[in-house]
Amino acid sequence: MDLTTLFSANILVLSVFAISFLAMSFRVNPHGHWRSWGAANILLAAALLFFAVEAWLPVLVAYLVPNTLLLLAFGCHLHAARQLAHLPTKVSNILAPASAYLLVAVVAFSISKFALAYAAANVIFTLLCIATISAYTSPVFRGLISAIGLILAFFLLAAEGALRTVHGLALGGPAGPGMMNDMIQDIHLMSALIFVSLTGAFSLAVSFEQVADRHREAARRDPLTGAFNRREFQSRLEELLQGTSKDNFGLVHFDLDHFKQVNDEYGHPAGDEALVKVSKTVSSHLRQGDCFARLGGEEFAVLLPGISRDNAFKVADRLREKISELRFEFAPEEFRITASAGIYHGNGSQLLTTDLLQAVDKSLYESKNNGRNRITFAEPILANA
Repeated sequence: MDLTTLFSANILVLSVFAISFLAMSFRVNPHGHWRSWGAANILLAAALLFFAVEAWLPVLVAYLVPNTLLLLAFGCHLHAARQLAHLPTKVSNILAPASAYLLVAVVAFSISKFALAYAAANVIFTLLCIATISAYTSPVFRGLISAIGLILAFFLLAAEGALRTVHGLALGGPAGPGMMNDMIQDIHLMSALIFVSLTGAFSLAVSFEQVADRHREAARRDPLTGAFNRREFQSRLEELLQGTSKDNFGLVHFDLDHFKQVNDEYGHPAGDEALVKVSKTVSSHLRQGDCFARLGGEEFAVLLPGISRDNAFKVADRLREKISELRFEFAPEEFRITASAGIYHGNGSQLLTTDLLQAVDKSLYESKNNGRNRITFAEPILANA
C-alpha cells in the first residue's frame, strides 16, 4: 500500500472504533474506560492526520503537535487499562508523558537538535506501552483471553517503538520535524494499522468478558452478604463427594440463635446489617480454598477441604467465638448474637449430598437442644445400599 492509503486506513479504523466506544459509554456502566478508549482513538486519528499533512503545516506545529497527540492517546490507553484493572489512576497519567515530551521538544527545537526530541518521543511512547502491558497483566484479567490479545498488541508497539528509537539514533535522527521519511515508514504505518485493529477488537471483547464474568460470579453469590449461595455450595459439595480425591473434609452447618428476635425488636434493616457483619467476620477467618455460603435466612454453611477432624472443630469453634464477640450499632452494648453448629468430618465416600446434609442438620439441632452457642459432631453416616 502507498502511504496515503495507509494513513487513510488507519484514520478510518480509528474513527469507527472511537464512535463505537463513545456510543458504549452512554449505555454501559462503568463508562470511564469506554470514554478513555474513545479519546485514545480520536487523538490517534488526529495525530496521524497531522503526520500525513505535516509538509503543509508551519514548522513548529509539525514539530510539536503530532507527537504530543500521539502520547496523549497512549496516555488515554494506559488510563483505560488501569481503570479496567481497578488500579489507582488519574488524569496525570494522560498529561504527564505528553508534557515531558513537550518540555524536551521545546529545548531540542531551540537548539535545532531534532534527534533529541525524536528519541524522547519514542522512549516515552515505549514506556507507555510497557506500563499498559503491566496493567493488562493484573490479576483482574486472569483467565480473560482478550487481555492476552491486548498485551500482544501493546508488545508489538513497544518493540516497534524501541526499534524506531534505535533506528533513528543510528541514522542521526530526522533532519527536521515530523516522522522520519525513510523506506520503512510504510512498515510503521502497517504496524499501526495492525495495532489499532487488534486493540479495537480486543478492547470490546475484554470489556464484555469482564461483564460476563461479573454475571457468572453474581449468579454464584448471595446478593445481601456476598457469601456463596445454596446452589454454589451444593455444587462444591457434590464435587467433593464425586471427585477422585478422597481426602477428608469438614462441613460446618450453623445458624444464628434467636435471630427472629433481632428482626422483631430492631427491624429487618438491622437484621440485614447483622447478617452482613456475620458474613464478613466468617469470611475473614477462612482459608482461600474454603467455601462459605448462605443457605437462606440466618442459615450458613462452610466447606473445609483437606482438613483434619481436630482442625475442622477448631475452625468451627473459632467462627462461633468470633460471632459471639460481635457488637452492633443498632443494639445495646450487652447485646450478643450466638451461633449453633453441626459438623461433619470424613471423606464422604459413597454418601449422597442429601444424606450428608441431613446428618449435619440433625447435629445442628442437637446443639440447639443442648443449650445453643455450641458445636456438635454428626454421628457416623452409613451409605445407602
